[in-house]
Amino acid sequence: MSIFDTAEKRVLSKSELGLVTKQLRELRQWSQDTLAQLSHTTERTIQRVEAGSGASVHTLRALAVAFDFKDIDVFTKPMAIPTDEQLQAAREQFEKNYITSKALKVESGRFLAKLAAESVGDYIEPAFELSREQAVIFAELTDYVREYRDCAELYTSTSLLEVFDELQSLLTRLGDQGVTLRYATRQVLQKTSYPQQEPQPVGQVLYLIGFSEGEAPDELALPRTNSFL
Repeated sequence: MSIFDTAEKRVLSKSELGLVTKQLRELRQWSQDTLAQLSHTTERTIQRVEAGSGASVHTLRALAVAFDFKDIDVFTKPMAIPTDEQLQAAREQFEKNYITSKALKVESGRFLAKLAAESVGDYIEPAFELSREQAVIFAELTDYVREYRDCAELYTSTSLLEVFDELQSLLTRLGDQGVTLRYATRQVLQKTSYPQQEPQPVGQVLYLIGFSEGEAPDELALPRTNSFL
């Protein structure tokens, strides 16, 4: 059930629309940059909406898609501003399903190789719609990281230098195309067959997300559960 379902509905004014947009964004712990990326708009547009200046129908529909509403015209129809209690409940639900982690920069090909080798699984995705050329390079990087991760222990010291160079080349090519990477890692715990025994760490999952240059967020929201094992 949505946090809006139990409140009285009405068509929102521009200022109310700004408040709802801000509340929905903060509920997800997104920056204005992140919302701009997900809605394929600009940070300045998000700032104007949240300041109560209104928005075009196209922008409102883009925001609805970014917030994962099934009805893309939800912001032009009667709706309700949630109460503080409803917002608190929604925050608690979000915190139950997700944790936030600092979005760290991938410093070099050597460093990315180290992250891959230390991971037992990964989630590698762009956070915005890539151009054809961006998508090709991103796919090459994804395949290379996963192939290396699966057999990292077989590489000699000499062949590792080639891996570092190839990953650095892919990072540089992505950067030239206006794509920057941010990463976070999470420890994977595996339950034991003994109920009294605490789950045991078996490795880490690498989250590697591509953002448009200059629009990377400070934090990433990571699911509390995963299906890597």
